[in-house]
Amino acid sequence: MTTERPELFVGGRWVPARSGESVTVRNPATGAYVGSAALAGVADIDAAVAAARASFDSGVWAGASPRHRSQVLHKAADLLEKRAPELAVSITSELGCPIWFSERAHVPNPIRQLRFYADLAQDFPYDEVRADGANTSIVTQEPVGVVAAITPWNGPLSTPTLKTAPALAAGCSVVLKPPPETPLTVYALADALREAGLPEGVLSIVPAGREAGAHLVDHPGVDKIAFTGSSAAGKKIMAAAAARIARVTLELGGKSAAVVCADADLDAVLPALLPMALMVNGQACIAQTRVLVPRARETEIVDALAGALRGQRVGDPMEPETMVGPLVSERQRDRVAGYVETGRAEGARVVTGGGRPVLPPELAGGWFVPPTLLAGVDNAMRVAQEEIFGPVLAVIPYDGEDEAVAIANDSRYGLSGSVWSADEDRALGIARRIRTGMVSLNGRPQAFGTPFGGYKESGIGREMGPEGFRAYLETKSIAVGDR
Repeated sequence: MTTERPELFVGGRWVPARSGESVTVRNPATGAYVGSAALAGVADIDAAVAAARASFDSGVWAGASPRHRSQVLHKAADLLEKRAPELAVSITSELGCPIWFSERAHVPNPIRQLRFYADLAQDFPYDEVRADGANTSIVTQEPVGVVAAITPWNGPLSTPTLKTAPALAAGCSVVLKPPPETPLTVYALADALREAGLPEGVLSIVPAGREAGAHLVDHPGVDKIAFTGSSAAGKKIMAAAAARIARVTLELGGKSAAVVCADADLDAVLPALLPMALMVNGQACIAQTRVLVPRARETEIVDALAGALRGQRVGDPMEPETMVGPLVSERQRDRVAGYVETGRAEGARVVTGGGRPVLPPELAGGWFVPPTLLAGVDNAMRVAQEEIFGPVLAVIPYDGEDEAVAIANDSRYGLSGSVWSADEDRALGIARRIRTGMVSLNGRPQAFGTPFGGYKESGIGREMGPEGFRAYLETKSIAVGDR
């Protein structure tokens, strides 16, 4: 099955790309043709922003009742749910993540986000009356305006929905710019919202490269930029937004530390830690890639980790038994392989992985890196400080709890992390000391509706939960006297 998207979704209509450009998408596991999509240029971005600006200023969506906005988002969620099996295959075909992960996370999570914000839009307390005895004001929340949502390739449907759902729920108009690597599945969101009754002009989906993306960021018609991607790109966006004081939400890189305590039971730790380290084939900003271990248990843990990584099945991501599939592109594969060699040069030891995995002939054209473990790593090494974005784990020894916390915090990032201990109170105490936006105790998942975001160079602001909704609202105070 192939997917052809020869047109852009601009202002709720399918139109030819003024750029005349397109991109070919290939299956990362085999190199086989998956489909093609039109790419937006500067003129297409201008048209999308103009449609968003006109729709927002007209009030066709911003002025609609929260109940109506809720109904549209709920219907869109229902329409996506009907296509769930097809969408899972589409995501795995263009991204290369295992099919079971697409089925369990990449497809249901966007549907869940749409429903969460549909409910929140209807129930949110937009107005609050405040009085000091002599004066009364109404403090009201209203949509921020036109939103530029710029998303990465590692969540083809989930990350776009993470921004679009709360923005639309709040009454904003949205220009969504997905990346050229995974431009296909996201159009299901356009199909669903259009059929659900979203007015024309309110949403555009315009896959594009860096030049068009930079034009969108700089566009004076954009009130807020919501970006997920690298910290380097985030800094440029923040600087560009500062020129006109545009609002920003930035979800950026990570180099998360998994702190394994001296009393941790490895039989319990490894089955829970590896999925957190290897999700999306290691291409996740929250991946637990720095494994901090007590020096007295270093050899034991390295051996156990190496054995567990060797047991991860690498192969065709469409097979349910596959745990690690290919990386998204040849360039990404080469980048990750380069970091492994950098680790060697820095003095780290490649315990398992590195090189190319042995695979059947039909996968010879795929972009695979086997699960790789680096030992003898010092936290000052590049492989410990820079985001590799692949299935590469680094073991770093520590002496005592204080040093473990210091190493965990010795990073320009602060997105995620985990603590592993038989003593829950001890684990919680360590978690409170780690300067990061999210921490898991013993691999437990975060409750749905909790905020997602990071400290330091991992970003500004929060997504998900009520915090993610408030990010698309402005606060206004209206003095009403003694009414």
